[in-house]
Amino acid sequence: MRTLRPYGAWIAACLLSVSPTLPALAQGLFGDPDERREPPPSLPQSFNGIIYPPSGEEIPKQVDTLNDIARAMQACWRPTGLQYSGQSVTIRISFKRNGDVLGKPMITHYREGEPDAANREAFTQAVREALVRCSPMPFTDKLGAAVAGRPFTFRFVDSPATEKPQPL
Repeated sequence: MRTLRPYGAWIAACLLSVSPTLPALAQGLFGDPDERREPPPSLPQSFNGIIYPPSGEEIPKQVDTLNDIARAMQACWRPTGLQYSGQSVTIRISFKRNGDVLGKPMITHYREGEPDAANREAFTQAVREALVRCSPMPFTDKLGAAVAGRPFTFRFVDSPATEKPQPL
């Protein structure tokens, strides 16, 4: 009967001779690690912005960055006849790819200012009109694809931008 000893030695010799090349083979299959690129940074899960009474800005024709979204929303907000009373309302909103509002905006917080019902109604009406005026938001195709369905939180504040706002 023959022994398998010579074959076992031959297999071991083959594996040892191939093993130094395994990392090189893997490198060829998966690319050089130095050449691999990091994935692009992802967008935040949500975006928060504070909207102050506008300073006469025009609504942009194209919105290309996240900061442009807050600027556009501020340009859309045109409160008339408001006196600074310290009110604020925080809304959560999402947009479709084409810039239309997705679903119904949700009020997540309201802070009363001075107790003046007429001023309060004018304030909340101005926020509603801003959402209508900014819809559809003029997103570029690239930004629209990136922000579609993501929640945005905007805090509308009826105080001058020089005052330090409370955190969201």
